[in-house]
Amino acid sequence: MKKLILNTTKNLILILTVVFLLWILISWFDIVAHNDPWRGSHEYMPGNAFSVLVHEYD
Repeated sequence: MKKLILNTTKNLILILTVVFLLWILISWFDIVAHNDPWRGSHEYMPGNAFSVLVHEYD
């Protein structure tokens, strides 16, 4: 039973880490896509990691 709980905890931490890194990566692509010098729309996706960490979540 103890081994099952330990494996489940390890897998949960791994999955959460992967999801967090994907969120950061997708947010970075969104920032790069909307910050070009010609258009520069700054219309980021809702929940963009950098917008959430720097500004209040709208």
